[in-house]
Amino acid sequence: MIAACKYELSVICVISEDEYIPICEKFGFQWVYYDNKPLGDKLNHGIKQALKTDCTYIMMMNSDDVIDAELLNTWYRPYFDKRAAFFGINRVTYVKFGTEEAREVIYDFSVLGIGKCIRADVAKMAFKRLGYLYRPTLGKGLDDNMLDNLMQMGVSANIVSYTGQLAFDFKSDVNIWPWETFANKGTATCYKHGYVLESLTN
Repeated sequence: MIAACKYELSVICVISEDEYIPICEKFGFQWVYYDNKPLGDKLNHGIKQALKTDCTYIMMMNSDDVIDAELLNTWYRPYFDKRAAFFGINRVTYVKFGTEEAREVIYDFSVLGIGKCIRADVAKMAFKRLGYLYRPTLGKGLDDNMLDNLMQMGVSANIVSYTGQLAFDFKSDVNIWPWETFANKGTATCYKHGYVLESLTN
């Protein structure tokens, strides 16, 4: 049973292929169209669109990421309550798409891209001071770059420790970082969470 999220979420999809427009419209997601490369520029554009709303936090997700609502409801709640400037996780379950093969990986000093949250006013401050949140020319290393940029502004990261399998990054041969990159990292585990990953166009 997957828990329902206790927070109000608004989704803005930054797409680079026309084929995703019907998916966004089917589920009522807002979408903006932007070139996929360089990825840093694309992410900045999406965040700027989100900042036009009255959101309190911006949470970043990639198209191959899935998180359980329990991560927000239980583990993120204290950080939302104290209005932490920037927080996220350093542990993720990488899953080989279409299989139960998975690796649990913990990173020492990094906040991962999946599910990281930045307070909206802090993001606005980054654009005002630096002109961006991610260096626009980057195609890889974006999470560490964002962390470095925020540290330049005196904003430190809170790493949220959690238990269970609550954050998943599904990998195949077409990812920027394919499954083979993680096949021998961390600890072998089994993906049996119960998420049904079927085509959204069905």
